[in-house]
Amino acid sequence: MSATGHCRLCGTEVPDERHGYCEGPLCGADLAGQRVGDPGVAVQVGFERARVAARPGEVVEARLLVRNRGRRAEHFRIRVFDTERVAVTEPEPGAPIGPGAEVVWTVRYRVPRDPGPLAAGQAAAGPGGAADAVFGLYYAAVRAEAVRDARVGAAAVLDVRIRGETDGAGRIRAIRAPVPRWPATCPE
Repeated sequence: MSATGHCRLCGTEVPDERHGYCEGPLCGADLAGQRVGDPGVAVQVGFERARVAARPGEVVEARLLVRNRGRRAEHFRIRVFDTERVAVTEPEPGAPIGPGAEVVWTVRYRVPRDPGPLAAGQAAAGPGGAADAVFGLYYAAVRAEAVRDARVGAAAVLDVRIRGETDGAGRIRAIRAPVPRWPATCPE
């Protein structure tokens, strides 16, 4: 992040220094990593479609775009925050991504079979697979990290909405739950 409060990779304005990840479209850059990590390494990630609807028990498949914004070819790994529900497939395992190149990874999220009471108040919230029972919304969170310097990374969130929840008049309610925020470092 620059001193002017903007993401170095996409230019999106950042509210303050403590903000963890850039909210720019298809960016998700770890802002702390931009300050303290290897300046020759940079990555952006984002889901091609960040909001999807699914039925309980369904497996949702999404395309995760991983873009090398660094100056040299780099190996990246994807970490997931909910290993029970989220699986990631690398297109060419172990292959580096060249500078400026973008690669599509496949992310699969298994929606809980029993999402619980959709109107019974807020469920336990946290990174990856977290649920907001009021809105029937689940999150599949991922983080891309440079193998050479794991401080340099980016995160993306897939919003998975339980299909069939209505507003009482038969209309599916809009997704209104906030996207979860995490600290700049990935949990072990």
